[in-house]
Amino acid sequence: MSGNHSTGPMRWDEDARGGAGGWVRASDAGTGDPDGPGPEPGPGPGDGRPALPRKHLLLMVGGGLVVAAVILAAAHVLRPSPSEAGQAAGPSSSGSPSRALSGATASESEPSDPPTASGEEQATAVDALLERSESDRQQVIDAVNAVEACVSNDSVDTAGQALDDAAVRRESLITDLAALDVDGLPSGPLATDSLRTGWQHSADADRAFAEWADDVRGCSPGAVPHTSSYERGVRSSELATGAKEEFLTLWKPIAADHGLTDRDTAEL
Repeated sequence: MSGNHSTGPMRWDEDARGGAGGWVRASDAGTGDPDGPGPEPGPGPGDGRPALPRKHLLLMVGGGLVVAAVILAAAHVLRPSPSEAGQAAGPSSSGSPSRALSGATASESEPSDPPTASGEEQATAVDALLERSESDRQQVIDAVNAVEACVSNDSVDTAGQALDDAAVRRESLITDLAALDVDGLPSGPLATDSLRTGWQHSADADRAFAEWADDVRGCSPGAVPHTSSYERGVRSSELATGAKEEFLTLWKPIAADHGLTDRDTAEL
């Protein structure tokens, strides 16, 4: 086939089209040197795709290297450190050591429940409150007798104040009794409930007699009226006696078991 034939071999000429490059016939752009190297082979017959020029190939190779470098750099940045990888790969069944240590420290720092008092200690604590109640009883008796005698207005006023103070002390006994643990005593909760009821009625009686002292201020000896306050005090005293008798029925066996004082209603 002749080199000038329209179907002759083609080659890429980078200087064609003003330096933009293009396909030219091998015979059209030769060097004029018949002994020089032959033209670059063009596309084979039947191959409709032209070969990419060298410039484009270099650009593609360079771009691929840049993309590979970026991927490697990103992988290096995102790769976890050895310590992080170790923690992620090997968690213990009980959590991290710091978490386990924190849990142990927290449990050790929590205050434990106080030990429960023995039956003897519980009975002794109740008996101490009964001792306090016995001293109040005598002061109440003396104050009521002072109002009944009505020696002077001052003595009646003093007796009324003593009765008010006794009511406050009774209520303090009720508060202290509620704070005691008596589960270790036979019928302990039932006994102390009766005692609480008796002391509450006694406090009500004290306040009623104190009001009676206010009612009779200016009285004369031997002529002290028994007002409605006085009658209310008497009824509350009777209720207090009934509740204290119930308490003593339950308390006496407990006191005997622990060698405590055997009391009666008059002492309560």
